[in-house]
Amino acid sequence: MSDHDLPISAIGRRRHRRAVAQLVDEERRRRGLKGLRHSRRLRLSARAWARALARRSRFTHGNFARRVLRFPFVLAARGRGWRVAENLATANGPESAPRRIVANWMDSGRHRENLLGSWQYMAVWSVRDGPEPGRQRDSVIVVLHLGSRR
Repeated sequence: MSDHDLPISAIGRRRHRRAVAQLVDEERRRRGLKGLRHSRRLRLSARAWARALARRSRFTHGNFARRVLRFPFVLAARGRGWRVAENLATANGPESAPRRIVANWMDSGRHRENLLGSWQYMAVWSVRDGPEPGRQRDSVIVVLHLGSRR
């Protein structure tokens, strides 16, 4: 069984993130789109939001329009053209497997639109937690940040 099909408890956070990113790229390539490059700056914002969601036991995009203005990816653009998007997922048990996370995004119109958009960069962050900390087996929160610059 590959990392794509295992719950987060069986593979750990780093392998979980890598598997989600690989599956996102597979979905894009299957449709003739380019794969995405990893962005350290997007990783910082994805990690910060995933940790905030886990710490607060909440699952929300919050005020994304306001929050995005503090993304290191956006700040580094210094006013030049940039675009960002965010996909979130929470799951537990077998649904925490990377393949299920990406499949659920692909089954949702808005999330699919984000995954297949004209992006250049991405970052994924996974935390073993959920809206009810410690009460769900293999619970995970996943934050995917996508970005592009002109």
